[in-house]
Amino acid sequence: MTDPTSQAGQKAEPRRYTAVEMRQAQRKVGRSGGCLMMALFGVPLAIVAMVVMAGLLGPVAGVLLVMVAVVFGFFYNLLQTSLALLIPSAILAALVYVIYRHYHLPVAAASPEAGARFAAEIARLNTLRLEAARDTRRRVMLYVPMGLALAMIFLVMPSRGSKSGMLAEWLLVPFLLGFAIAVPWLIALSIPGGRYAKAFKRELMPLLLRRHGELRYVEGAVPAVGDLTAKGLLPRYDQAEIDDAIAGRYAGYELRLSELELERKSGKNNSTVFNGLLLTLAVDTPFLGTTMVLDKSRTAPSGLMPVRLEDPRFASIYDVYGNDQVEARTVLTPAVMERLLSMADGGDFFPPSCLVERDSITFAVAQTGTRLLFEPPSLQAHDAATQLQYLEGELALVFRLVDAMIAMHVAVKPGGVMPVGTSFSERPAEPPSDASH
Repeated sequence: MTDPTSQAGQKAEPRRYTAVEMRQAQRKVGRSGGCLMMALFGVPLAIVAMVVMAGLLGPVAGVLLVMVAVVFGFFYNLLQTSLALLIPSAILAALVYVIYRHYHLPVAAASPEAGARFAAEIARLNTLRLEAARDTRRRVMLYVPMGLALAMIFLVMPSRGSKSGMLAEWLLVPFLLGFAIAVPWLIALSIPGGRYAKAFKRELMPLLLRRHGELRYVEGAVPAVGDLTAKGLLPRYDQAEIDDAIAGRYAGYELRLSELELERKSGKNNSTVFNGLLLTLAVDTPFLGTTMVLDKSRTAPSGLMPVRLEDPRFASIYDVYGNDQVEARTVLTPAVMERLLSMADGGDFFPPSCLVERDSITFAVAQTGTRLLFEPPSLQAHDAATQLQYLEGELALVFRLVDAMIAMHVAVKPGGVMPVGTSFSERPAEPPSDASH
């Protein structure tokens, strides 16, 4: 039996949310935001309508209606004031959280064998890391005081607004000072950190990829995604950027993995419409038709018919389309549907959309945030050996996604090859313990 006292002394691990729960939470927030926007635009119209109706009704009913309009107006002003404080609070909290996670990212301690395998590379990287860390500290000491100075100049500028707006201005002073610290800090972190990250990946990524197959690390090569956009797997975009790519053979299959960001122009600004991984696996026995699995928020692709599947949990996340109903149901067996729902449960990704067509399977896996993948954690808080362990954990999670893609093919087209040690029907899609963050 387990000693209760030892259990009491152990700190409970934080609950890990599944990809399905994250997607459901995102939709709930979106619905709440939509209701809030409707209230912001609808309440003034309702107040005007009440005042107009008050003039058409009798004196008593009119007075009552005006009183109701005044109450509505009071709560509307209260809502506006709350949002004026809530929005900068949320942005500032996000900036502070990014800085906190930079220094407190949980990473498993580096294994001795990892350090022994790449001792020379780690020694060189530690030298670069210390130089980058010193450069970061110098930039922080320069940029943060400059940001505070600019904020103070802005605060003491004469003739800024009317007296009626002074209360709101004083309430925003803490947010302004917070931005004056957080934004320069992030800029100071990004410049030396970006240089070190490139050197880190160039040194170690090719060595780590050799353990997974005949794979090579590629920088800056944007894949041809126009066809995927036309078919509806990816959203329409105006600009595509890529940070990292991996190409080659994995378990006997041709694989292309790209970290992709797609942006669409919206007036003078660009909005990100996709940020995540694009994985394309070439299969040896072609599929007869086309099957597409999309998030329910996406529009239906042209030329494909809806495919109904009897799985309420799967249907709450996905819509399925295809031109061969029999093959679509053969591809999406209960085991495959369960794997699609759970394969991204590492905390970094939403459930993937996928396109199964001819001689390829393509997954579009959106990230839950904007953090770049395969980046070394904090320069100050982790040495190169620990950063290596972190990168190995991320790669392990990504190749679990690829294993699931291969399993989809093998389940439909017997004769395909699964990676050694992989059992689609038995192994759960659990993320590696050292990749949790």
